[in-house]
Amino acid sequence: MTTDTRSDDAYKKRILVFILFCLVFVFLFQEAYAKYRKVASAQVENTVANWNIKINNEIISNKTTLTNHITPTITSNAHVKDNVLAPGSQGYFDVDIDATDADVSFTYDIGISNYDSYTINDLNIYAYSLNNSATMNTVVDNQISGTIVHNTASTKIRIYFEWIDDGTDSMNNQTDTSAAVNPNTNADILVTFHLTQVQS
Repeated sequence: MTTDTRSDDAYKKRILVFILFCLVFVFLFQEAYAKYRKVASAQVENTVANWNIKINNEIISNKTTLTNHITPTITSNAHVKDNVLAPGSQGYFDVDIDATDADVSFTYDIGISNYDSYTINDLNIYAYSLNNSATMNTVVDNQISGTIVHNTASTKIRIYFEWIDDGTDSMNNQTDTSAAVNPNTNADILVTFHLTQVQS
């Protein structure tokens, strides 16, 4: 019985060619995949946005509470002198939002409420203005909302308040007097911020 060496040789050559072809294919695939990974990584790194925002010069990154205390300006009238808080007095305080290092536009929702049970009941937040504008916007349900475009250096929100004493107030002269002599009475206001990135 004779073996066909020519067919064995041809078979071995086919096997070698197939193995060589597989090796070349794997090599080319790895090169292509490596290039794809490099390009993909570069794209990811280039699209990471900065999200650094300051409120009244305090960085808010990873914070749940701001420690910044805002000192209001109390304006005088015929019955109350400057910087004295009393029934009928009015004033304002400023909130400055610095989005210089925010690469994404965002909306803001500002909530205003009494700080604690000793806060004067008749302290009313009634209006606000934007960026020193003479236009007064009405505060509805103690909420102020708006949108800030990315990388805006400063958005100043001036918030106006008054101690109501016009007949619609809940405190009468007796409770006004009691509040004035109570050392715990305050005009502290709790201001909360909720910022949401605008989806593109």
